Amino acid sequence: MKNKFGISLGGGAARGYAHLGVLKIIEENGIKPAFISGTSMGAIMGALYSYHGNIRDTINHIADFLKSTDTINQKIYKIVIESEKEPVNFVENIMQFVRKGIIYGKALTSKSMVPEEVFNEVFDTLVPDVNIEDLKIPFCAIVTEITEGEELMVTKGNLRNALKASSAIPGFYPPFIRGEKIYIDGGWTNKNPVRPCLQMGASEVIAVCVSRELEDTKDFSIGMDLIIRSNAVSTHRLGQLQKEDASLVLYPKVEHIHWADFSKYEEGIVSGIECAKECLPQIKKIYGRSKWTGLIKSKKRYIREISL
Repeated sequence: MKNKFGISLGGGAARGYAHLGVLKIIEENGIKPAFISGTSMGAIMGALYSYHGNIRDTINHIADFLKSTDTINQKIYKIVIESEKEPVNFVENIMQFVRKGIIYGKALTSKSMVPEEVFNEVFDTLVPDVNIEDLKIPFCAIVTEITEGEELMVTKGNLRNALKASSAIPGFYPPFIRGEKIYIDGGWTNKNPVRPCLQMGASEVIAVCVSRELEDTKDFSIGMDLIIRSNAVSTHRLGQLQKEDASLVLYPKVEHIHWADFSKYEEGIVSGIECAKECLPQIKKIYGRSKWTGLIKSKKRYIREISL
């Protein structure tokens, strides 16, 4: 019996390197996912693993990229990191940027803080020019189409296009535009794509969550604080509901890594390794179970699949 074990890799920017640590441990223990779904950084890590088919080549690929280019750590990332003394999450950084007028000022003159040519250069260098349907492991990337407000699974088409769309954080990175459709970061509709992995055919799904949980914020002295907090609460609750279908949710300890510091890939991998080792007995049990639950669980269609 073939396993129908799936893994869902959530968004979290630089903290997403922890996904590689989780994949490393499960592979070393004879576990190979039959399906991988990913959002944003989770989509990038999952796609590269699906392309290479093994963790050694995947990690080497990313390490070589980081050594050969400084694109991913250019001025924009340094501005983000230096804007806060503590490693904080994306929502908190957005609030600081709004107060300083950085995003408003940039939004009036351009589509994003990171120029489109820089964004494209990163993906054209990092991501192989292949189609999703040709990957060694079945994979899907989650994107958000903002004209219709729809969550979508990209299961076919050019891998670079899919990952650009899934990672296009509004205001920071340029949107991916195809005809009249405008695609942005998949995390705006699904940070942890468990159901899409089930839709692909998985009967058991382990979700890896690397985004920080809701902060204990008590300062609501101005209206902007309330607006930002309200959005954070809504996003947090949506994420909780979307993870309920997972057989297990892993939470690597990545709080010490700034979400915009992409140079911390080794620290991120270690965090994923430690988390996966701690939960390995549960992971093995779920993997073994997927061989027979796949016989009794039927595939369900949750969201629309597209090609980019």
